[in-house]
Amino acid sequence: VVFTRNNFQDKKLGKSKEGINKLKLFYAEKTAKGKWGEPVLLPFNSAEYSCGHPAISSDTTLYFSSDMPGGFGGTDLYRSALINGEWQTPVNLGENINTEGNEMFPFLFNDQELYFASNGRQGPGGLDIYGLDISQNTGGHVTNLGYPINTTSDDFSLIVNPDGRTGYFSSNREGGTGSDDIYTFTSLKPLLDQMMVKGVVTDEKDGT
Repeated sequence: VVFTRNNFQDKKLGKSKEGINKLKLFYAEKTAKGKWGEPVLLPFNSAEYSCGHPAISSDTTLYFSSDMPGGFGGTDLYRSALINGEWQTPVNLGENINTEGNEMFPFLFNDQELYFASNGRQGPGGLDIYGLDISQNTGGHVTNLGYPINTTSDDFSLIVNPDGRTGYFSSNREGGTGSDDIYTFTSLKPLLDQMMVKGVVTDEKDGT
């Protein structure tokens, strides 16, 4: 299991220079008796930035969100593989996915579809939920899931059930009972079902 929590125990990392206790990623394995072993800090955690929102594939590739230096915006999505018992240096998922805004809450469906929330793309407003097919790496078409999943409010933290048509997400849209509420959905078609539009785009000024 990989999970997020504030690091209040490891004095080596401690608080940031601003006195903030950043988010950290921890990793634990079950023992032979079926109990969780001692959680271990992942090696790329830092006192100066946060790492959180883990999603892990069947081949133990970890996707997560972080505001570590060198990204494209506020928080970006990264991945790190567990090879021979060691977590590799995180790799930024690149500008096809990451923007000048915040990309957060990654979720993997069948190791082939990556869903995440972003406020750095053109959409209804706030955080919107996007997805793309990563079976051929992370350069595929990023799809806004559209209304009614996305609204002018913050919509995020999507989880898709094994059937691929139902799931859950969080939103602070009007009509809820609190600030961020959990909603369920049923989709009549695959979430990443896309429509191809063919035609010619002509420049209005010079006709090219």
